[in-house]
Amino acid sequence: MSKDHFFKCLYLPLLIGSMIMMVGCGDPIIEIEESNAYHWQKNMNEAEFKKLENDMSYIEVVETAGGAGKKVNNNEYRWNDEKLMTQAYIVKFKDDKLIDKEIIAVKGHSNR
Repeated sequence: MSKDHFFKCLYLPLLIGSMIMMVGCGDPIIEIEESNAYHWQKNMNEAEFKKLENDMSYIEVVETAGGAGKKVNNNEYRWNDEKLMTQAYIVKFKDDKLIDKEIIAVKGHSNR
């Protein structure tokens, strides 16, 4: 087998393998969430909420929180608190820029 033939035979599988890896990877939100040591860290906490500033993009907020918010309206997302079951965070965007944020009370389903 010649050297050129060997490299041609090696090149095609490497090219196909790298293309598959590029297609399978690249979702920044999944990468952010998988970088957390614990599953619950994809939620937000009050310290992270305080870091949010107007004009941040959605992905910048996701990076700050450690995970994606749940879409509740067209441009409005909700993150549950990491520790407190009694509060959550609403973040509003316009043209992918943060325009408003608020802490909301979450009521339970207890009949006590």
